[in-house]
Amino acid sequence: MQFKTILRLAVFSLVLGGILPISQLQAQVIRNNEKGEKIIVYEDGSWQYFSDYSAGSKEVYEAKNQVDRNRKYPVFTGKIEPLDGDIDVTQEDLYNIASRRAQLAKDAVMIAQERADKAKQAREQIQEELLRTQRNSSSNEKDLQHLNTRLKAAKNMELETAREAILAQQEAEQAEELTVKGGFVEAFNLKQKRKRNQTSASSSLPANNAVSFSIPLSDNSQAFAGQRDLLLNPPPPACQMAFEGKDEKTGQWRRDVKKELLFTHTDDRLRPFLKDKEYLKCEGNFTSVGGYRFLALQFTFAYPNAREAYGFIEKGSYLTIKLLNGDFINLKAGKMDRGSYDLTTDLLTYQVHYPIDRSQMGLLKHSEVDAIRVFWSSGFEEYEVFQLDFFINQLSCLENF
Repeated sequence: MQFKTILRLAVFSLVLGGILPISQLQAQVIRNNEKGEKIIVYEDGSWQYFSDYSAGSKEVYEAKNQVDRNRKYPVFTGKIEPLDGDIDVTQEDLYNIASRRAQLAKDAVMIAQERADKAKQAREQIQEELLRTQRNSSSNEKDLQHLNTRLKAAKNMELETAREAILAQQEAEQAEELTVKGGFVEAFNLKQKRKRNQTSASSSLPANNAVSFSIPLSDNSQAFAGQRDLLLNPPPPACQMAFEGKDEKTGQWRRDVKKELLFTHTDDRLRPFLKDKEYLKCEGNFTSVGGYRFLALQFTFAYPNAREAYGFIEKGSYLTIKLLNGDFINLKAGKMDRGSYDLTTDLLTYQVHYPIDRSQMGLLKHSEVDAIRVFWSSGFEEYEVFQLDFFINQLSCLENF
């Protein structure tokens, strides 16, 4: 946020100082070029270095050939579709998101290439072992047959991983092109329109289209009168507290509910290479200290390069909780967290506390959660939540245990 403010002040001061004409400043954005250098991009696709711009230079670079024209940096001047939850989205936010996705695509290329290299090495080792066995006069047919079977499987794996590496490289090039050419705004608008159309179509369905399922309580499908169906309405899990006692820092009474898994997430670009391993895991719990309540979330990335893609969580950045009843709750991070990397486990972890007031707690206690939207320094990302009653159970334990 501080960087955005500095840029805006810089542009404003340059306008007042007459360094660049007003017409030239009406449609422009700050971006990074392929080398990571800050540049200012104008509506017609021309650009100049931000350092030159700050120094008062009026030199603007135009496309000189077909290759340069294809590498223009167009500026989107239309309306950005609104984001549900009453939070404004800027072109800079969408550019940061596109940059993060491009970085994740590059990470996928690196992982895919490592897998391809290992598969090639494995095939070469088996091939050498087969040649040695063939030269050995004491080798038997069974050993040769076994090695040939292994070699065939290794060749198939080498071909498959090489194909994955090529597809990952193509995906990375497309993601980079989307970022450079500015098509990320149109892509976001299209996605938002589709979401609204789907929501509108779902709400217009007649009520009698609903399907009711009956799950038997017992083998004879007959429940006693007034008996609760435990399959349809399972009892809440038993409350478990992680801590209850005097807080060492404040000297006040503190209660921590035991941490629970809130969601996991793996980007589509990384899924083929991480297999059953989740890229991001989020666990959370509620804490009360004195008269204050906090939602504590721990984001754990299984890949160390995640910091390059996601950046950090700023103090005051939003966490949007989308409830199944259609309500939105916006919390703000209590402090900045840049993440800590554990060399032993190769895990990158962010610990963030979000203060919460009683009115927000009241909403969370009476509706299941649908999704969580986290605002990283690289832009927001939305995660589907499978632990729908996470907040209901956690707050019940915090207040009633």
